[in-house]
Amino acid sequence: MRNTVTQIHWSAAARLLDRDMPDGYLDERTDSASAHKEVVEPGTKSSVIFRLGVEWLALSTSMFQEVAEWSRVHKLPHHVGGILRGLVNVRGELLVCVSLDVLLGLEKSPEANRPNEQTARERLLVCNREGSRLAFFVSEVYGVHHFHPRDLKDVPATLAKAAATYISGVLHWKNKAVGCLDDELLFYALNKGLA
Repeated sequence: MRNTVTQIHWSAAARLLDRDMPDGYLDERTDSASAHKEVVEPGTKSSVIFRLGVEWLALSTSMFQEVAEWSRVHKLPHHVGGILRGLVNVRGELLVCVSLDVLLGLEKSPEANRPNEQTARERLLVCNREGSRLAFFVSEVYGVHHFHPRDLKDVPATLAKAAATYISGVLHWKNKAVGCLDDELLFYALNKGLA
């Protein structure tokens, strides 16, 4: 009986593998194999680009764990103002939520004036740097962008002093100036501000 079952499987496999290729299959595979492949230059970095109020910023992708939907902020007693915004629930886990715009000294966005209301593009970004997890709201998320460090320009003197402290360079993207945040310095300041 076992030989018969094995022989049935072998003959079914042979029929499957010996069948004729569909029309255009070879042309399709040839086009795919010969298509121009984008070569990633050594030293290229990747960042998540997002908007905070009117400013476009970027932070290294290695910092991010997820982009989550809007979540209600639960205020903490005796903590008014400062960078601590409260706690947010992300899939059942309570995370510290910070006000990145306060740390960077950016103008308050219209979204910030409605702390418990959601706008269409507003998202919650969850970050983790060496086990230090926190979340912050942004007005909009573009996504991942790859760039070479030589493409970074100097931080303009017109940028707010607090923001300039945390920005390592400016990247030009889609006719916009994007401030690339120094993740090490940013998380140091956030942890110090929360202590």
